[in-house]
Amino acid sequence: MNKRHNKWEICRTGTLAGLLLCAGIGTAFAHHVIVDTDYVLNKKDKPGVVLVDARAASDYKKGLIPGAVVLGEKPGAVALRDVNARILPVKNLEKILGDAGITREHEIIVYGAKGDTDPDVVFWILEYLGAEKAKVYHGGMDDWTTAKNSMKNEARKLPAAKFTAKVRADVLATTNYVKKSLKNKEVQFIDSRTAKEHSGDDIRSLRGGNIAAVNQSSIPYESAWKDPEALTKLAEKKVDNRDGVALQDMAALKEPYKGVDPKKEVVAYCQTGTRSTQTYAVLREMGYQKVRNYDDSWIIYGANPDLPVNNVTYFDFVKVNTALKTLQALEKRLTGLEPKK
Repeated sequence: MNKRHNKWEICRTGTLAGLLLCAGIGTAFAHHVIVDTDYVLNKKDKPGVVLVDARAASDYKKGLIPGAVVLGEKPGAVALRDVNARILPVKNLEKILGDAGITREHEIIVYGAKGDTDPDVVFWILEYLGAEKAKVYHGGMDDWTTAKNSMKNEARKLPAAKFTAKVRADVLATTNYVKKSLKNKEVQFIDSRTAKEHSGDDIRSLRGGNIAAVNQSSIPYESAWKDPEALTKLAEKKVDNRDGVALQDMAALKEPYKGVDPKKEVVAYCQTGTRSTQTYAVLREMGYQKVRNYDDSWIIYGANPDLPVNNVTYFDFVKVNTALKTLQALEKRLTGLEPKK
């Protein structure tokens, strides 16, 4: 995502334009929140930089980027949220991050598996807590190993630090905020779920459908990838790598979001406010400044019958119970056919 080398080459030409660009080079890069392997290689060992592996212990113990810290045995997105995938109280977050040796003033680069949402969840929470230099290494371990960079089997252990949050309520959308913004055309909602979830055909709460906002777009979070079907193909063993989840270049990336005004506020949501954090990170990389993630998302919104819904469908409990009874009867028949010992 970062095209820094070209800018430095311009600087070396000594032209007036090059000098002007050099003078402002710090601010030229300030908006980048999604970084690549070269950036991580250049930054990870510098003072004031902390690299965070957001994967679970079962993954990072097989190898992680040298110098990376972890947030415990659980994936970072789980460590910083409760069992219902809601963001933890600020005091809890401060303790977890502080115990890992992280402060709000650090430049914090978060990574996981390529294209996985765990780093995006951690990144969004860091921004919510006021960390101004948080980054996502979207290519993660896959790009790191493809480039044949070294790995270590043990995480770095930093001395405990004091993380003092400076909460940014403007990057979190609560259910109350969503409710009062439904009829506000200046607030744009992005549904990061699948098309079937949006239409109500795939029901994952008490109701199916989508938030009844006057200004809404259905843009699955995979739309930002080079191949939106990449993970499906990987699961079906049609491919053997995660190359397809690489982000498109900036020109192509703008296409699915062309109807979203960068000057207006954006609220991204999905099922549990997880996939939508990747939408959040992508929009931030594209320069959108007023972006919120709806932490409760559809699992809470869809379960509240008092909240308005488009394309509303309802979970058919009678049909499910009938199917379960059929399966139980079939299981008994199969048990009866087993040869006696």
